[in-house]
Amino acid sequence: MDQPAEVPHRDLPELPLFPLNVVLLPGMPLPLHIFEERYKAMIRDCIGRKGPFGVVLIREGREVGDPAQPFHVGTSARILRVEHLEEGRMNILTQGERRFTTAEITQRLPHLVGRVRYLEEEAGDIPAELLDEASEGYATLLRNLTALSGGWTARAEVPADPVRLAYGMAANLELPRHVRQQALELATARERLELLVPSLKQGIESLRQELVKRNPYQGPRLN
Repeated sequence: MDQPAEVPHRDLPELPLFPLNVVLLPGMPLPLHIFEERYKAMIRDCIGRKGPFGVVLIREGREVGDPAQPFHVGTSARILRVEHLEEGRMNILTQGERRFTTAEITQRLPHLVGRVRYLEEEAGDIPAELLDEASEGYATLLRNLTALSGGWTARAEVPADPVRLAYGMAANLELPRHVRQQALELATARERLELLVPSLKQGIESLRQELVKRNPYQGPRLN
């Protein structure tokens, strides 16, 4: 079967880029405080045209000051809510939408803009035992996260879609940034699940230990 022709760089959509010390994943909420002039202008433009911006993890440099050098793969962020503050500052709530790879940087000042190629989401050929292990483990993780925050639930909402399941795991596990970036860059949900299941087991055990510390008499009832 013939592969589709790759779109030339000049025909790719442009996206304003926000380098941060965080990895945004599809479906993941991300609150941000906007205070630098260049990003206040960028976000106002996004609000005006009702368009997204791209969040990319910083490879070198800092969030504030000179333009940072980001990783090529990031996630577009949709602005859901805006709180306007003094001096043009804003608190915004965003949500990750689509993965992309930056094909070309077209602007560096006052902020980065790039031509991006959006990436397809594929589940891959996932063994049933891997999917079951991930789904059951993620349900346990969510129940214990709820218990740790003082709540209780008998049934956690676990996505049936393996793509959403893998991203949910990556967003809710405490992972080093480079591991979360690795998960974002992998081509299929199967690869992400294989990467994340060992961390899922460690995360569940860490939560159990923390719950026992806080509620030593309820240890036997832990999920």
